[in-house]
Amino acid sequence: MQSPQPPGASSEAEELVIELSHDLMSPYCPGRTIATCPSPQARKLENEMLVKAEAGMSREEIESELVARFPDIQGYVGRPEVLWGTAVAAILAIAALALAARRWIRQGRDAEIRGASGSAPTAAAGSAPTLSASQREIDALEDALDDVDDF
Repeated sequence: MQSPQPPGASSEAEELVIELSHDLMSPYCPGRTIATCPSPQARKLENEMLVKAEAGMSREEIESELVARFPDIQGYVGRPEVLWGTAVAAILAIAALALAARRWIRQGRDAEIRGASGSAPTAAAGSAPTLSASQREIDALEDALDDVDDF
């Protein structure tokens, strides 16, 4: 609901005010643009913008003057530190998940290997764990040691 414009208002100035009132947030109605704010103060602000537009001020000049009066009038302006912080946190979370998945898979493979060899390392209370190797592993180790010139 816009109030009637003063007689002789140019269409360019009116278009500029319409653009600005749809682009800028209302200082009188949080979360609404100047155009959608039902407050009479918003209509007064539109009339002020119209007077300035008719006086020949550019969009940038009117907008900068309004921003000086009402700092939050431009609405949400993205902050790069929030964007970068979120991106870094997401990358770290993905890396942590990848490491956890890798460890989980490795533990599953180790359990399969222990289950396939028929014996798992066990420890009696108070004694050192005994490790048993399969005959294939012992033969492979002896062959590797035979290949070394120093032995």
